[in-house]
Amino acid sequence: MKKILSIIFLIVIGLGFYIATLKGISGNPHPRDFKNNLDQATKPFELSPERGRYLLTYSLAENNSFSLNKESADAAYPDVGYIDGKYYIYFAPGVSIVALPGYLLGKSFGLAQVFSYFMVSLFAILNLIFIYLISKNVFKISNGFALLSAITFGFATTSWSYAVTLYQHHISLFFILSSYYAAWKYSFSKRWYQAFYIWLSFGLSLFLDYPNAILMLPVLIYFFLSTFSIKSFARNVKISFSLNALLTSVIFFALIFLHGYYNYVNFGSPTKLSGELTGYKSIVEAQEKQRLTENQKTQGPILENKSALTFFSEEQLVNGATILSFSRDRGLFLFSPVLLIGLIYMLYFYVKKRAREVAVLIALIIVNLFLYSSWGDPWGGWAYGPRYMLITMSILSIFVAVFLAQKKNLLNNILSKTLFLVLFGVSSAIALLGVLTTNAVPPKVEADYLKMNYNYLHNFIFYERGQSSSFIFNEYLSPLISLKNYSYLIWGLLIFIALILLFVMPLFEKNHES
Repeated sequence: MKKILSIIFLIVIGLGFYIATLKGISGNPHPRDFKNNLDQATKPFELSPERGRYLLTYSLAENNSFSLNKESADAAYPDVGYIDGKYYIYFAPGVSIVALPGYLLGKSFGLAQVFSYFMVSLFAILNLIFIYLISKNVFKISNGFALLSAITFGFATTSWSYAVTLYQHHISLFFILSSYYAAWKYSFSKRWYQAFYIWLSFGLSLFLDYPNAILMLPVLIYFFLSTFSIKSFARNVKISFSLNALLTSVIFFALIFLHGYYNYVNFGSPTKLSGELTGYKSIVEAQEKQRLTENQKTQGPILENKSALTFFSEEQLVNGATILSFSRDRGLFLFSPVLLIGLIYMLYFYVKKRAREVAVLIALIIVNLFLYSSWGDPWGGWAYGPRYMLITMSILSIFVAVFLAQKKNLLNNILSKTLFLVLFGVSSAIALLGVLTTNAVPPKVEADYLKMNYNYLHNFIFYERGQSSSFIFNEYLSPLISLKNYSYLIWGLLIFIALILLFVMPLFEKNHES
């Protein structure tokens, strides 16, 4: 019963905070509304990932097509590819498909964009639930601290900024966390439906984001090792293999076939991905260069496109890891300092316990960091915080709560809780600043060239002006309350919840145990 009530609590809290900060405008925006209007900072389509994914949803709903027409392609520019007279967004289609039910429902209320974005918020709420379940069941910590792990991830990290807009990160994270939890349960129960779900998640995750094929590998290895059981007898060792793990893989291969069929129908080859298409941007720039040359209007040398970096490069690792961890523009621990507690205690906990479940989570962090550190663009384009690091954020949030749950003497207990509360307050304020204003924050290398601010200093400009991306604030509350006061209300409620979970709930749990 306590677990059910805790899940209901997370659903209510998640709905409240995510709806309060959901990015959006009223109406059913058309592609012609985007240019120099809805594609500006603090607007719902301020960056190309939102534009492209929403326009694919629009195309699916209005034109029954995975390709975009010329008007939509111009609105989605520059992350658009071209082949055989058709335009396609560079991103995998999964997020747009997930948003489609929200679009269709919201359209009837004149809120197509708002409902589309809210579909991602639903997955963010599911992530809160799975972080709670992993903390509670896998690491056996008390109910209050398990809830605190979910609250830390949801509202004291920049994951908040990507729970209220149309990005793939929360949906991908849902498949990773739920598969990890299923693999843990499978390790001692060997139920066929758990194996089936893991294969299903792996297959579906590829429709969301192609790097998921690598990001999910630690969970799959954990699952694979769990299919074997070794029993030692006096003179023999018996090794058995769970056949249902192999038989249920049929769903994965069915999904791979479906993905190949999608690629074949749209791009001419089962193995050709949308990101490999000829860039619409390069076509437009080549045409413009040719036009200027023919008309002899060139005033100087035409700037060429920057040479594309290799997707994965070992030379990028050290620089990329620094950018994602401690840099001033995208550093995880600059934007969410509370996670430093989780990092330190996770390493200590592993050395002390040597648990396989901890090793898998550490492997997920290593793969997450390695993949995007070697990526050509570790900054994630213009973004608020390290958007590629949501997997790491979720895992470190769990170990923040594991640290708090350890038995200590009274003085150490008070000191550890005070340290957490201070870092939680700072981290949640930084997260709230981003989610209420804009994700369109340039990396330092571009900000210096453009003479702009970067990291959350950039967001303070919009905050001071009272410019917000929040649908609820802009549509209903801006005539009644300032953006600053609105942020104080949300932040104050977060601190109040943290105080209750940190200091009050453990007292009730201790009394119940005694």
